[in-house]
This record gives sequence, C-alpha cells and structure tokens, in this order.
Amino acid sequence: MIRCVCLVERKEDYLRLVQVRNREKLYFPGGKIEQGESLEAALIRELKEELQLSLSTEKLEYIGTVVGPAYPQKDMLTELNGFRCRRPIDWETIQINAEITEIDWVHLQDHHRIAPAVLKWIEKFEY
Repeated sequence: MIRCVCLVERKEDYLRLVQVRNREKLYFPGGKIEQGESLEAALIRELKEELQLSLSTEKLEYIGTVVGPAYPQKDMLTELNGFRCRRPIDWETIQINAEITEIDWVHLQDHHRIAPAVLKWIEKFEY
C-alpha cells in the first residue's frame, strides 16, 4: 500500500487538484510519507516542494483517511490521509514546482479527470 498525505481544499462544488507529470488524472496536492515521518511533517514537506506553499503544523487540521485504488499503478492501493488548512490559502500566489504540471479547480462530478482514490474520498466524505 502506498501511504500518502494530502491537502483537501474545496470551494463550492470544486476541489483543488494537481496534475503530476502530465498524467490524465488529477490528485489532491501532497505525496508519499517517508519512513519515520509524521503525517503533518510529510504534508508540510510535500506542499513546500510541489507548490512553494509554507504551512506549519498548527495551521493543519486532520480530516480523515480513505483507501482507494492507486493511480497510475495497477493492482495497488493508496491510503490518503487528508488535511485542511485552518487559514485561507492565496492560490493566486502558488507556484507549481517539482513534478506538478498543472493545478486546477475540478468539479466534483468531473470523474474523468479525478484519480480513483480521490473519487473514494468524495464518496466517503460526501464532497
């Protein structure tokens, strides 16, 4: 199983998702947890690497966990440990970096663009 952390940001019927390496499906911003790393530390590191977004532990609030199909890996599962930010994020100042090729607001019903584990998140948390 691939263990990941992610930032869940919703605005009305849209989720803030990122595209990695020009793949077809988009995910929540975040990434894999390194050995010995706390969930919060992993998310803070990943957001800094990918979006140049600096957050601190006290600004993060744990939402929950979902397990769903990994993408693009076949026959694997991914565990999404989701957090929200306790303060508004100025998305206009975010700069994509590393393997991120796009950042977008994606409609909850745009299932063609959304990675399978994120669809599980939407289903579980009724987003």
